[in-house]
Amino acid sequence: MLGRASAVGLLAVCSAGAQDAIYFERVFPGSIPDRFEVRLTVEGVATYSEDGEDSVDYEVGRQEAALVFDWAADLGYFSRSVASKRKVASTGRKLLRYEAGGQLRGETVFDYTEEPAARELASWFVRLAETQQHLQTLERLYRFDRLGVDQALVSLQSAFERDRIVAPRLLEPILNKIAEQDRIVHVARARARGMLERIHASPFK
Repeated sequence: MLGRASAVGLLAVCSAGAQDAIYFERVFPGSIPDRFEVRLTVEGVATYSEDGEDSVDYEVGRQEAALVFDWAADLGYFSRSVASKRKVASTGRKLLRYEAGGQLRGETVFDYTEEPAARELASWFVRLAETQQHLQTLERLYRFDRLGVDQALVSLQSAFERDRIVAPRLLEPILNKIAEQDRIVHVARARARGMLERIHASPFK
């Protein structure tokens, strides 16, 4: 059991309608954030929250969602354990749930797994959280510290290069604002335009 946080997540899953959905939660004290959760529907709508803060709804797209649901299918929709007994450094406790027809169909909890599909799933959700954090940082700096925008874009650019960004379409609105804002330094506007070109070329835009 993951305690109260897990119970709250379960209630959210079961009360959110009959649409098929995957719920992911990671609890990793000392990381940023310590805890986050995502509920992703088969239609590509995600609900994200971290460290007990208010949730945010956004679209990641059906193509991204299809990839995630394919991995879930490979794992029997979490009808069996995927946890490994190998002794490895902890990367946080992870929970995966599958809901179909408004009913909980499967659940698995693990810290480390040797199942390729489970590793891909966990990686995707962690990278989605990182993408959301980059988005939040850019939105905050755009509003309150435009001189800091360029450094945040450098960090985002690095994340792109390291394949840490998923559902890049989430970043389009803020990147468009930066690219078109005359009060932002020219180099930052150029970076934003470059990343927009990259996103537009992505099959998951």
